[in-house]
Amino acid sequence: MGNYDFQIGWHDSSNWPDWGAAPRKPLVDFDMAHRGEWLTSVIGKDPDTLKDRIYHIVKCEICVSIHAWPLPCLEDLGTYYQQEFFQHEKPDCFEHYAQDRVWWETCVHGPLLDTAATYRLQNNPGGIQRMQVLEIGAGPGIALDVAAQYGWGTYAVEPSPVCAAHLRQRGHTVYEGTLEGYAAAVAGFQRQFDIVYLYQVLEHQPSPYDFLDTCRHLTKPGGILVVCVPNDASPIQYTACQRLGIDQYWWAPPQHLYYYSPKFLQLAVRWSGWNVLDIRGTYPLEQFLVSGKNYVGNQEVGRAIHAIRMQHELEAIQHGTWASRIIQYREQMEQYRLGREIVLLARKPYE
Repeated sequence: MGNYDFQIGWHDSSNWPDWGAAPRKPLVDFDMAHRGEWLTSVIGKDPDTLKDRIYHIVKCEICVSIHAWPLPCLEDLGTYYQQEFFQHEKPDCFEHYAQDRVWWETCVHGPLLDTAATYRLQNNPGGIQRMQVLEIGAGPGIALDVAAQYGWGTYAVEPSPVCAAHLRQRGHTVYEGTLEGYAAAVAGFQRQFDIVYLYQVLEHQPSPYDFLDTCRHLTKPGGILVVCVPNDASPIQYTACQRLGIDQYWWAPPQHLYYYSPKFLQLAVRWSGWNVLDIRGTYPLEQFLVSGKNYVGNQEVGRAIHAIRMQHELEAIQHGTWASRIIQYREQMEQYRLGREIVLLARKPYE
Protein backbone atom coordinates (compact mmCIF):
# COMPACT_ATOMS: atom_id res chain seq x y z
CA MET A 1 0.00 0.00 0.00
CA GLY A 2 3.00 2.32 0.07
CA ASN A 3 2.15 5.80 1.33
CA TYR A 4 -1.61 5.82 0.75
CA ASP A 5 -2.69 5.12 4.34
CA PHE A 6 -0.84 8.28 5.29
CA GLN A 7 -1.93 10.35 2.31
CA ILE A 8 -5.62 9.73 2.86
CA GLY A 9 -5.54 12.38 5.59
CA TRP A 10 -2.79 14.53 4.14
CA HIS A 11 -3.67 18.14 3.33
CA ASP A 12 -1.22 19.56 0.82
CA SER A 13 -2.29 22.42 -1.43
CA SER A 14 0.33 21.42 -4.01
CA ASN A 15 -1.90 18.46 -4.92
CA TRP A 16 -4.70 20.65 -6.27
CA PRO A 17 -7.29 19.62 -7.37
CA ASP A 18 -6.89 16.40 -5.36
CA TRP A 19 -8.83 15.76 -2.18
CA GLY A 20 -7.38 17.59 0.84
CA ALA A 21 -5.93 20.45 -1.23
CA ALA A 22 -6.93 23.96 -0.22
CA PRO A 23 -9.47 25.51 -2.63
CA ARG A 24 -8.17 28.10 -5.07
CA LYS A 25 -11.59 29.58 -5.80
CA PRO A 26 -14.61 30.46 -3.64
CA LEU A 27 -16.90 27.54 -2.86
CA VAL A 28 -20.14 27.36 -4.82
CA ASP A 29 -23.49 25.85 -3.80
CA PHE A 30 -24.57 23.83 -6.85
CA ASP A 31 -27.59 22.35 -5.06
CA MET A 32 -28.35 21.09 -1.55
CA ALA A 33 -26.27 17.93 -2.13
CA HIS A 34 -23.22 19.39 -3.92
CA ARG A 35 -21.03 22.24 -2.74
CA GLY A 36 -17.45 22.91 -3.67
CA GLU A 37 -14.92 24.52 -5.93
CA TRP A 38 -15.96 25.12 -9.53
CA LEU A 39 -13.11 23.91 -11.72
CA THR A 40 -14.44 24.41 -15.24
CA SER A 41 -17.47 23.92 -17.50
CA VAL A 42 -17.75 21.74 -20.61
CA ILE A 43 -20.37 20.87 -23.19
CA GLY A 44 -21.62 17.29 -23.33
CA LYS A 45 -24.74 15.42 -24.39
CA ASP A 46 -27.84 15.20 -22.28
CA PRO A 47 -28.30 11.41 -21.95
CA ASP A 48 -32.09 11.78 -22.19
CA THR A 49 -32.50 14.16 -25.14
CA LEU A 50 -29.02 13.63 -26.69
CA LYS A 51 -28.84 17.40 -27.18
CA ASP A 52 -25.82 19.46 -26.11
CA ARG A 53 -25.88 20.84 -22.59
CA ILE A 54 -23.46 22.49 -20.18
CA TYR A 55 -21.90 20.47 -17.37
CA HIS A 56 -19.95 22.07 -14.53
CA ILE A 57 -16.99 20.24 -12.98
CA VAL A 58 -16.92 20.60 -9.21
CA LYS A 59 -14.44 19.54 -6.56
CA CYS A 60 -17.26 18.68 -4.20
CA GLU A 61 -16.66 18.97 -0.46
CA ILE A 62 -19.84 17.05 0.33
CA CYS A 63 -19.08 14.08 -1.95
CA VAL A 64 -15.32 14.41 -1.29
CA SER A 65 -14.71 13.93 -5.00
CA ILE A 66 -14.49 15.63 -8.37
CA HIS A 67 -17.57 15.12 -10.48
CA ALA A 68 -19.77 16.62 -13.17
CA TRP A 69 -22.88 18.57 -12.25
CA PRO A 70 -25.73 18.11 -12.78
CA LEU A 71 -25.46 14.34 -12.44
CA PRO A 72 -27.83 12.44 -14.77
CA CYS A 73 -30.37 10.07 -13.25
CA LEU A 74 -29.88 6.30 -13.49
CA GLU A 75 -32.85 5.85 -15.83
CA ASP A 76 -31.53 8.33 -18.42
CA LEU A 77 -28.04 6.84 -18.23
CA GLY A 78 -29.44 3.35 -18.66
CA THR A 79 -31.20 4.45 -21.85
CA TYR A 80 -28.05 6.21 -23.06
CA TYR A 81 -25.92 3.07 -22.74
CA GLN A 82 -28.63 0.87 -24.20
CA GLN A 83 -29.21 2.98 -27.29
CA GLU A 84 -26.31 5.35 -27.86
CA PHE A 85 -22.91 4.51 -26.39
CA PHE A 86 -21.62 1.54 -28.39
CA GLN A 87 -23.83 2.24 -31.39
CA HIS A 88 -22.66 5.83 -31.98
CA GLU A 89 -19.98 6.89 -29.49
CA LYS A 90 -17.73 3.84 -29.98
CA PRO A 91 -18.80 2.15 -33.22
CA ASP A 92 -15.33 0.72 -33.92
CA CYS A 93 -14.52 -0.56 -30.42
CA PHE A 94 -15.17 -4.23 -31.24
CA GLU A 95 -12.77 -4.01 -34.19
CA HIS A 96 -10.05 -2.50 -31.99
CA TYR A 97 -10.61 -5.03 -29.22
CA ALA A 98 -10.30 -7.86 -31.74
CA GLN A 99 -7.05 -6.42 -33.12
CA ASP A 100 -5.60 -6.03 -29.62
CA ARG A 101 -7.04 -9.19 -28.05
CA VAL A 102 -3.68 -10.85 -27.32
CA TRP A 103 -2.54 -7.80 -25.35
CA TRP A 104 -5.84 -7.53 -23.48
CA GLU A 105 -5.70 -11.20 -22.49
CA THR A 106 -1.97 -11.37 -21.71
CA CYS A 107 -1.15 -7.99 -20.17
CA VAL A 108 -4.43 -6.66 -18.77
CA HIS A 109 -7.17 -9.08 -17.77
CA GLY A 110 -5.07 -12.22 -17.30
CA PRO A 111 -2.69 -10.69 -14.72
CA LEU A 112 -5.53 -8.87 -12.94
CA LEU A 113 -7.63 -12.02 -12.63
CA ASP A 114 -4.59 -14.02 -11.50
CA THR A 115 -3.89 -11.48 -8.75
CA ALA A 116 -7.55 -11.41 -7.70
CA ALA A 117 -7.61 -15.23 -7.51
CA THR A 118 -4.44 -15.25 -5.40
CA TYR A 119 -6.02 -12.84 -2.92
CA ARG A 120 -9.27 -14.82 -2.94
CA LEU A 121 -7.49 -18.06 -2.08
CA GLN A 122 -5.76 -16.52 0.91
CA ASN A 123 -7.24 -17.84 4.16
CA ASN A 124 -8.97 -20.60 2.16
CA PRO A 125 -6.71 -23.60 2.81
CA GLY A 126 -9.17 -25.98 1.17
CA GLY A 127 -9.29 -23.86 -1.97
CA ILE A 128 -12.38 -22.91 -3.93
CA GLN A 129 -13.94 -25.52 -6.16
CA ARG A 130 -14.90 -23.09 -8.92
CA MET A 131 -14.46 -19.33 -8.89
CA GLN A 132 -17.53 -17.27 -9.72
CA VAL A 133 -16.77 -13.92 -11.36
CA LEU A 134 -19.18 -11.08 -12.13
CA GLU A 135 -18.13 -8.35 -14.55
CA ILE A 136 -20.25 -5.21 -14.56
CA GLY A 137 -20.18 -3.26 -17.80
CA ALA A 138 -18.47 -6.19 -19.50
CA GLY A 139 -18.40 -4.66 -22.98
CA PRO A 140 -16.74 -7.12 -25.41
CA GLY A 141 -16.17 -9.59 -22.57
CA ILE A 142 -12.47 -10.33 -22.94
CA ALA A 143 -12.01 -10.52 -19.16
CA LEU A 144 -14.82 -13.05 -18.93
CA ASP A 145 -13.32 -15.00 -21.84
CA VAL A 146 -10.10 -15.31 -19.83
CA ALA A 147 -12.03 -16.36 -16.72
CA ALA A 148 -13.88 -18.99 -18.76
CA GLN A 149 -10.54 -20.37 -19.97
CA TYR A 150 -9.68 -20.84 -16.29
CA GLY A 151 -12.86 -22.88 -15.86
CA TRP A 152 -14.59 -20.24 -13.74
CA GLY A 153 -18.29 -19.38 -13.75
CA THR A 154 -18.71 -16.17 -15.76
CA TYR A 155 -21.55 -13.67 -15.32
CA ALA A 156 -22.11 -10.20 -16.74
CA VAL A 157 -24.29 -7.19 -16.08
CA GLU A 158 -24.35 -5.23 -19.33
CA PRO A 159 -26.75 -2.43 -20.36
CA SER A 160 -25.86 -2.45 -24.07
CA PRO A 161 -27.92 -4.92 -26.13
CA VAL A 162 -25.10 -5.05 -28.69
CA CYS A 163 -22.60 -6.16 -26.05
CA ALA A 164 -25.10 -8.40 -24.25
CA ALA A 165 -25.77 -10.37 -27.43
CA HIS A 166 -22.03 -10.73 -28.04
CA LEU A 167 -21.46 -11.93 -24.47
CA ARG A 168 -24.18 -14.57 -24.75
CA GLN A 169 -22.58 -15.82 -27.98
CA ARG A 170 -19.33 -16.21 -26.02
CA GLY A 171 -21.11 -18.46 -23.51
CA HIS A 172 -21.44 -16.07 -20.55
CA THR A 173 -24.54 -15.66 -18.39
CA VAL A 174 -25.82 -12.13 -18.97
CA TYR A 175 -28.26 -9.80 -17.24
CA GLU A 176 -29.08 -7.09 -19.77
CA GLY A 177 -29.56 -3.89 -17.82
CA THR A 178 -28.01 -1.95 -14.95
CA LEU A 179 -26.47 -3.16 -11.70
CA GLU A 180 -29.39 -1.68 -9.79
CA GLY A 181 -31.82 -3.64 -11.95
CA TYR A 182 -29.84 -6.83 -11.45
CA ALA A 183 -29.67 -6.37 -7.67
CA ALA A 184 -33.43 -5.85 -7.56
CA ALA A 185 -34.04 -8.89 -9.76
CA VAL A 186 -32.03 -11.23 -7.54
CA ALA A 187 -33.09 -9.76 -4.18
CA GLY A 188 -33.70 -12.52 -1.67
CA PHE A 189 -31.73 -15.14 -3.59
CA GLN A 190 -28.57 -13.29 -4.49
CA ARG A 191 -25.83 -15.17 -6.24
CA GLN A 192 -22.68 -14.26 -4.35
CA PHE A 193 -19.46 -13.96 -6.29
CA ASP A 194 -15.80 -14.58 -5.54
CA ILE A 195 -14.63 -11.72 -7.78
CA VAL A 196 -16.49 -8.58 -8.90
CA TYR A 197 -14.74 -6.92 -11.81
CA LEU A 198 -15.13 -3.22 -12.70
CA TYR A 199 -12.90 -2.29 -15.61
CA GLN A 200 -13.40 1.36 -16.59
CA VAL A 201 -16.93 1.35 -15.20
CA LEU A 202 -16.92 3.31 -11.93
CA GLU A 203 -16.20 6.65 -13.64
CA HIS A 204 -19.53 6.27 -15.51
CA GLN A 205 -21.62 5.97 -12.32
CA PRO A 206 -23.60 8.93 -10.90
CA SER A 207 -23.49 7.45 -7.37
CA PRO A 208 -20.24 5.50 -6.91
CA TYR A 209 -20.71 4.91 -3.17
CA ASP A 210 -24.08 3.23 -3.71
CA PHE A 211 -22.66 1.32 -6.67
CA LEU A 212 -19.73 -0.04 -4.66
CA ASP A 213 -22.03 -0.90 -1.76
CA THR A 214 -24.25 -2.95 -4.09
CA CYS A 215 -21.15 -4.74 -5.40
CA ARG A 216 -20.22 -5.62 -1.83
CA HIS A 217 -23.64 -7.15 -1.19
CA LEU A 218 -23.17 -9.36 -4.26
CA THR A 219 -19.77 -10.61 -3.09
CA LYS A 220 -18.96 -13.51 -0.78
CA PRO A 221 -17.16 -12.75 2.50
CA GLY A 222 -13.48 -12.59 1.60
CA GLY A 223 -14.39 -11.94 -2.04
CA ILE A 224 -12.33 -9.58 -4.18
CA LEU A 225 -13.20 -6.32 -5.91
CA VAL A 226 -11.13 -5.32 -8.96
CA VAL A 227 -11.43 -1.68 -10.08
CA CYS A 228 -9.72 0.16 -12.92
CA VAL A 229 -10.49 3.84 -13.60
CA PRO A 230 -8.81 6.55 -15.70
CA ASN A 231 -6.18 8.58 -13.86
CA ASP A 232 -7.57 11.94 -14.94
CA ALA A 233 -6.94 15.51 -13.78
CA SER A 234 -3.38 14.37 -13.03
CA PRO A 235 -0.34 16.67 -12.84
CA ILE A 236 1.19 15.33 -16.06
CA GLN A 237 -2.06 16.01 -17.93
CA TYR A 238 -2.08 19.63 -16.81
CA THR A 239 1.57 19.92 -17.87
CA ALA A 240 0.78 18.42 -21.28
CA CYS A 241 -2.08 20.87 -21.85
CA GLN A 242 0.18 23.81 -21.05
CA ARG A 243 2.96 22.60 -23.35
CA LEU A 244 0.68 21.73 -26.26
CA GLY A 245 -1.76 24.62 -25.80
CA ILE A 246 -4.78 22.31 -25.72
CA ASP A 247 -7.92 22.20 -23.59
CA GLN A 248 -8.33 19.93 -20.58
CA TYR A 249 -9.49 17.03 -22.70
CA TRP A 250 -10.30 14.53 -19.94
CA TRP A 251 -13.55 16.15 -18.79
CA ALA A 252 -16.09 14.03 -20.71
CA PRO A 253 -19.64 14.00 -19.29
CA PRO A 254 -22.02 12.23 -19.57
CA GLN A 255 -19.66 9.32 -20.33
CA HIS A 256 -17.35 10.10 -17.40
CA LEU A 257 -19.11 11.61 -14.40
CA TYR A 258 -16.56 11.10 -11.57
CA TYR A 259 -12.81 11.71 -11.86
CA TYR A 260 -10.52 9.68 -9.63
CA SER A 261 -7.12 10.07 -8.06
CA PRO A 262 -5.64 7.32 -5.85
CA LYS A 263 -7.00 9.19 -2.83
CA PHE A 264 -10.50 9.60 -4.23
CA LEU A 265 -10.67 5.98 -5.33
CA GLN A 266 -9.50 4.37 -2.12
CA LEU A 267 -11.72 6.67 -0.08
CA ALA A 268 -14.82 5.66 -2.06
CA VAL A 269 -13.92 1.97 -1.82
CA ARG A 270 -13.24 2.09 1.93
CA TRP A 271 -16.35 4.10 2.70
CA SER A 272 -18.33 1.42 0.88
CA GLY A 273 -17.13 -1.28 3.28
CA TRP A 274 -14.15 -2.81 1.46
CA ASN A 275 -10.60 -3.36 2.72
CA VAL A 276 -8.07 -2.05 0.19
CA LEU A 277 -5.35 -4.58 -0.71
CA ASP A 278 -3.35 -2.85 -3.42
CA ILE A 279 -3.36 0.23 -5.62
CA ARG A 280 -1.10 1.01 -8.56
CA GLY A 281 -0.92 2.67 -11.95
CA THR A 282 -0.63 1.41 -15.51
CA TYR A 283 1.53 2.39 -18.48
CA PRO A 284 2.07 6.22 -18.45
CA LEU A 285 0.71 7.13 -21.88
CA GLU A 286 0.77 10.87 -21.09
CA GLN A 287 4.55 10.84 -21.34
CA PHE A 288 4.02 10.97 -25.12
CA LEU A 289 1.91 14.12 -24.77
CA VAL A 290 4.59 15.85 -22.72
CA SER A 291 7.16 14.95 -25.38
CA GLY A 292 5.00 16.61 -28.05
CA LYS A 293 3.15 13.65 -29.58
CA ASN A 294 -0.42 14.89 -29.39
CA TYR A 295 -2.85 11.99 -29.62
CA VAL A 296 -5.83 13.93 -28.23
CA GLY A 297 -8.59 13.71 -30.82
CA ASN A 298 -6.23 12.04 -33.31
CA GLN A 299 -7.07 8.36 -33.62
CA GLU A 300 -4.17 7.62 -35.97
CA VAL A 301 -1.57 8.95 -33.54
CA GLY A 302 -3.43 7.38 -30.62
CA ARG A 303 -3.41 3.93 -32.19
CA ALA A 304 0.30 4.23 -33.01
CA ILE A 305 1.13 5.14 -29.41
CA HIS A 306 -1.11 2.37 -28.10
CA ALA A 307 0.83 -0.06 -30.31
CA ILE A 308 4.05 1.04 -28.58
CA ARG A 309 2.47 0.40 -25.19
CA MET A 310 1.30 -3.05 -26.25
CA GLN A 311 4.74 -3.94 -27.61
CA HIS A 312 6.51 -2.87 -24.41
CA GLU A 313 4.14 -4.82 -22.18
CA LEU A 314 4.06 -7.96 -24.32
CA GLU A 315 7.85 -7.95 -24.32
CA ALA A 316 7.81 -7.71 -20.51
CA ILE A 317 5.64 -10.84 -20.39
CA GLN A 318 7.84 -12.67 -22.89
CA HIS A 319 11.09 -11.76 -21.11
CA GLY A 320 9.82 -12.55 -17.62
CA THR A 321 10.04 -8.95 -16.36
CA TRP A 322 6.32 -8.34 -15.82
CA ALA A 323 6.58 -8.47 -12.01
CA SER A 324 9.24 -5.74 -11.99
CA ARG A 325 7.13 -3.66 -14.38
CA ILE A 326 4.16 -3.86 -11.96
CA ILE A 327 6.45 -2.68 -9.15
CA GLN A 328 7.47 0.24 -11.35
CA TYR A 329 3.83 1.10 -12.09
CA ARG A 330 3.05 1.03 -8.37
CA GLU A 331 5.98 3.29 -7.49
CA GLN A 332 5.17 5.76 -10.27
CA MET A 333 1.62 6.11 -9.03
CA GLU A 334 2.64 6.44 -5.37
CA GLN A 335 5.39 8.98 -5.98
CA TYR A 336 4.23 10.99 -9.00
CA ARG A 337 0.60 9.98 -9.63
CA LEU A 338 1.85 8.77 -13.00
CA GLY A 339 0.00 6.15 -15.06
CA ARG A 340 -2.87 6.19 -17.54
CA GLU A 341 -5.18 4.23 -15.23
CA ILE A 342 -5.47 3.50 -11.53
CA VAL A 343 -5.90 -0.16 -10.56
CA LEU A 344 -7.22 -1.10 -7.12
CA LEU A 345 -7.97 -4.46 -5.51
CA ALA A 346 -9.99 -4.76 -2.30
CA ARG A 347 -11.51 -7.51 -0.17
CA LYS A 348 -14.94 -7.80 1.39
CA PRO A 349 -14.38 -8.34 5.13
CA TYR A 350 -14.98 -11.82 6.49
CA GLU A 351 -18.18 -11.91 8.48
